Amino acid sequence: MRFSLIVATLNRVQETERLFRSLAAQSYKNFEVIIVDQNPDNRLESLVSSYQQTFPILHLKQAQKGLSRARNKGRFHIKGDLVAFPDDDSVYPPEVLGNVADFLKTNSTWDGVIARIYDLDTDQNAFEFCGGDDESQAVDYTKAYTVGITHAMFFRAPVVQQIAFDESMGPGAGTPWGAAEDADYLFKCLDAGYQFYYNSQLYVRHPSPSKKHNFWERIQREYSYGLGNGHLLGKHDLPSSLIQSALSSGYQHTLLEITKGNFRRAAYFLMWGLGSSMGYRAGRKK
Repeated sequence: MRFSLIVATLNRVQETERLFRSLAAQSYKNFEVIIVDQNPDNRLESLVSSYQQTFPILHLKQAQKGLSRARNKGRFHIKGDLVAFPDDDSVYPPEVLGNVADFLKTNSTWDGVIARIYDLDTDQNAFEFCGGDDESQAVDYTKAYTVGITHAMFFRAPVVQQIAFDESMGPGAGTPWGAAEDADYLFKCLDAGYQFYYNSQLYVRHPSPSKKHNFWERIQREYSYGLGNGHLLGKHDLPSSLIQSALSSGYQHTLLEITKGNFRRAAYFLMWGLGSSMGYRAGRKK
């Protein structure tokens, strides 16, 4: 089975080169890369030219910004049997494509498999409250909410050919909903009847936000991502228990961190909670 790996990128050269190095090191070699380049210049030309000697790369340019738009553009060019959307700053461990291919070959009932997300340097979750746990299981909406991060998801091609990303969501969309486009995509796949399995033994790597952003950047990020999270919860017909838990978690963790004297962390959770509440109300109206 051949993989089509769709990489949307903007303003990242060193990170994209790191991803390409990890792809060149894959033990499973049957893959193509479709890079959707949103840079206004040719900063990636030499990098792409260099790695085209190692694996097939289709280099597409896109002037209009937006992560979801870029991924949708890449969907129309896939030639593989399996599709994934690695982030331009993520890393694939050497065995991951082979392990995914083996899993989907021997488990034909699943339309895709979702991996765990570790930090770049340690076998610890890159994201504090999402990205996977130790319990492998079939993915329902509640599980999808915690593991539905795009660069950890691997799909059979017919799924991606049918389901498009919501271009009003995600980084660069030009809307307040600067996140949660990945869980939204997985929800849409579940709505269409596709079935997925979360396999805790599979993992990919991604930088931890807590290590790459300063305090004010984290404040802005948490509010922005909270808006997207709330919008996600508002636009889908989800179990009420999931909605209530998701909307209250930011405030609950805010109070917990205050009692511990961790006021910076309390501020992050408060901004997440406020953003989620605002986004949810807007999503329900829509």
